[in-house]
Order: sequence, then structure tokens, then C-alpha cells
Amino acid sequence: MLSSKKSPIIIGIISALVTFALLFIGVKYVSGSQVDTSNVLAYIIFSTIVGGIAALLNKFKLNISLNIFIFGLVIAFVEMYRAFLSDMTGWGDLIGVMSMMTWIIIGLVAGLFFELVYHLYKKKKK
Repeated sequence: MLSSKKSPIIIGIISALVTFALLFIGVKYVSGSQVDTSNVLAYIIFSTIVGGIAALLNKFKLNISLNIFIFGLVIAFVEMYRAFLSDMTGWGDLIGVMSMMTWIIIGLVAGLFFELVYHLYKKKKK
């Protein structure tokens, strides 16, 4: 079993690695775009931010937020891949990345909202 001090770090690292891998594979192989060093650096920074958010949600035991955030990540990558595979005459790359960012933000905000509602419900119930 994971200790409570190591669990957020492991969740963050796994989230960052999976996010980086899905982003890299999506841009390089699914959309067929050229990936250079500056792109990889941007992917690393973005993946680190996503992993940090997941680690913080886990550290502060915001389980509802974490689950909705992870669900938002899944939707984000599905939408990004869908946009890459659709024929949008060159706009698929931009639309794919924008929809991915949008769904990640929606997942984070929705998760925090439902966590707040749950917290207020528990507080009112007492």
C-alpha cells in the first residue's frame, strides 16, 4: 500500500508521464505534425503542470475533484485525437489542442465545484 506522503508524488508522476506520452503520440503520430525540441519542452512543462494539479488534489484529499479532473483528461485526449483525425483542412491540429485545453479546464473547475458542493452539504448536514 502507498504511504500517504508518497501517494501524491506517485499520482503526479504517473499523471505527468501519461499526459506527456498521449500528447506526444497525438501530435507526432496521429496528427502527423513535426515535433522539435521546443515542442517537447512545452509538452514537458504542460505535463508537469497537469501532474502537479493531480498531486495537489490528491495531497489535499479532494477525491471528487481528482476523479472529475482525471475524467476531464480522458475526454480531453479523446477530443484532441478526434479533432486530429477529422478532415478540417489544416485546422485540426489547432482545434485539437484547444479542445484538449478546454476540457482539462472544464474538468478541473467542475471537480472543484462538486467538491465545494459536497463540502457544504456535509457541513450543513452536521
